[in-house]
Amino acid sequence: MYDTIIRNGIIIDGTGGPAYHADVAIRDGKIVKIGRGLTGAAETIDATGLCVTPGFIDSHAHADGSIIPFPEQREKVEQGITTCISGQCGSSVAPLSKLADPARFKDRGGIIGSEYKLRQSYDGFIEVARELPQGCNVVVLLGHGNLRASVMGRDNREPTAEEMEEMKRRVRAAMEHGALGMSFGLYYPPGCYAKTEEAIELARIVGEYHGLIAAHIRNEAEELVKAVKEFILIAKEAGVRAVISHHKSHGKPENWGKVSHTLRLIDEANKNGQDVYCDVYPYIASATAVSAVFLPKEEHAKPAAEILEDLNRPAFRAALRARIIEEYGTDLSWVLPTTANPYRDCLGKTVPEIATLKGKDPFDVLFDLMLESKLGVNAAFFSMCEEDVETVIAHPRAMICTDSGNVGLSKYYHPRLRASFPRALGEYARARGIVSLPEMIRKMTSMPARVYDLPAKGLIWENMDADICIFDENTIKDRAMFSDVAARAEGLRYVLVNGKTVVRDAVSNGEKHGKVITYRG
Repeated sequence: MYDTIIRNGIIIDGTGGPAYHADVAIRDGKIVKIGRGLTGAAETIDATGLCVTPGFIDSHAHADGSIIPFPEQREKVEQGITTCISGQCGSSVAPLSKLADPARFKDRGGIIGSEYKLRQSYDGFIEVARELPQGCNVVVLLGHGNLRASVMGRDNREPTAEEMEEMKRRVRAAMEHGALGMSFGLYYPPGCYAKTEEAIELARIVGEYHGLIAAHIRNEAEELVKAVKEFILIAKEAGVRAVISHHKSHGKPENWGKVSHTLRLIDEANKNGQDVYCDVYPYIASATAVSAVFLPKEEHAKPAAEILEDLNRPAFRAALRARIIEEYGTDLSWVLPTTANPYRDCLGKTVPEIATLKGKDPFDVLFDLMLESKLGVNAAFFSMCEEDVETVIAHPRAMICTDSGNVGLSKYYHPRLRASFPRALGEYARARGIVSLPEMIRKMTSMPARVYDLPAKGLIWENMDADICIFDENTIKDRAMFSDVAARAEGLRYVLVNGKTVVRDAVSNGEKHGKVITYRG
C-alpha cells in the first residue's frame, strides 16, 4: 500500500534528460516506485498533462531568519521550492556580533529562553533549529561576517593571532555541529575588511570537513573580474568547492558584458581541477540595503548611532552626495526602496518619484531613507542588463536562486522573493528559450543537490526523497511584479515536501514537513 500515487504525469527527472510519462508512488516520504498503471494508495494526485519534477532547491536563500518566527516558509513552497540553502552573503542568524544589544531580542516561544541567548553561537542555534519542523527543508551555512563580528566586532583591521585562532575554533565547532560550509560577504562590512589570506585560512578549516564556501564577492561592478579571480584563488588554496553568489555585472553600462569573461574564468578553474559554480536570479534588479550601496565602507565600522549622526550633518551629506555622483551620476531613478521604506505612502516609487511627491531633493530623500529607517531600508537597484542575465542562466554551472528570505512582516519587497523559479521556467525557458525545460529543471534540482551535498534530493528516481513539484509547463509563470509583489505564481499545481502535500494551486496549507538539514562531514 502506497501513501500517495501521482498518476499520468510528464516526468522531468532532474538529470536534464528527456521527459517521459509515468506514475510515481510514495511511501514514508520516499519515492518507492516509478512505472505505469500503479494502484493501491491512500491518496491519488491526477497529474495528467502536468510536469512532475523534483522539488526546487533555492541555491541562495536567506531563510534562516525565518526558522523560528516564520517556519512555514510560505514564500518558498508557494513557488515550488522544497529545500533552500541559507546563511548566505556572510550573514547567518548566528553567531551574533559581540556588540549586539540584548535588548533588541525578544523571546520567540521560550525555546531556550531569549533569542539573544539562542543566537550566541552557531552550534547552539543549529542544535535547537534542527528540531523545529519547517515548511521546506533548510540548510544553514556559517556566515563569515557574523563569525568575524562575534570575535572582533565591526573593526576595520586584521585579526590578532588570538582572534584568528578563536575564529578557527568557532568554524570547527560549527562544522562539527552540522554546518555544510561557510559563506563570505566580501562586499559587506565587516567581511569586506578581511584580506584574502584571512578568507583562505578560515576556508581551509571548512575544507578539513569536506565543506564548501560561497561568496558575495568583493566587487560586482568595475572590479568584477578581479573579485572573481580572488574568490577562485581562495577556493583553490583552501581546496574546497565554491559557489559565486548571484553572479552578475552591474552598475554603469560599461560594466555590462563582463560576465562572459568571468564565466570563462569559472570554466578555466574547473578545467584545472577545481569545482566552482555560480547561481543567478532571473531579474535585472538586485536588492540589498541602501546603506551598503551608498555609504563608504569605512563608515560602517562606526556604531550605528554615529552613522546616523553623520547622516544628520549637512557637511557629511554634501560630501556623500559628491561621492555618489562621482560613482553613479546624478540620476537615481534606478533606486526603488522596498523593505523598511519609511515613506509608506510611496511604496513602489523610485527615489526621484518620491522626491517629486514630497517636494524634496532626490539625494535628501536617499539620505532620509537611511536616517529614518535607522539604516534598515532596502532597495531594488535596476543596474543590470538582460543579455548578462541570459548569459549567466545559460551557463552549465549556473543554478537558480531567489537571494531572498521570507516576507515576515514586510508589505513591499523585491518580487524575486516570491517568483524567481516560476519566472525562470516561464520567461527564460519557455518564452525566451535560453535553455530547454529539462535543463532548467536540472539547474533547479540535481545540480544544487550535488553541489550542496543533498544525495537523496534533486531527482525523480526510486529511493529518493519525495520532494516534488507539479506544474503546467504551458502556463507556469511569475505574476509577482514590483507593482504587485504579493501575486502568486500561475500554473503551479502541487508541491510535496518529504512526501506530504504542502501547496495546492500555489497556496500553502501551512503544514510543516521539512526540517533543518545538518551534516556530519
